[in-house]
Amino acid sequence: MGKRDAKHQEAQKQGRQRDNGICQLCGSRKHPEGHHIVDFQFGGKADTDNIVTLCRKCHKNVHRGRIDIFIS
Repeated sequence: MGKRDAKHQEAQKQGRQRDNGICQLCGSRKHPEGHHIVDFQFGGKADTDNIVTLCRKCHKNVHRGRIDIFIS
């Protein structure tokens, strides 16, 4: 997997700001992280429409396959 460029990092930052640093799954404010809904390595765009704010715990659970996120 390649390194995300500055556009992806900026989109993550803007997504966290949009969501007020609140995990969109559990409501936690601890350790907010920007998650690409469609990963950049699979063509996910570097924009806020492709970012959801998750706390570290929920983010890890998404990547471990315990939680699925869908775009509606």
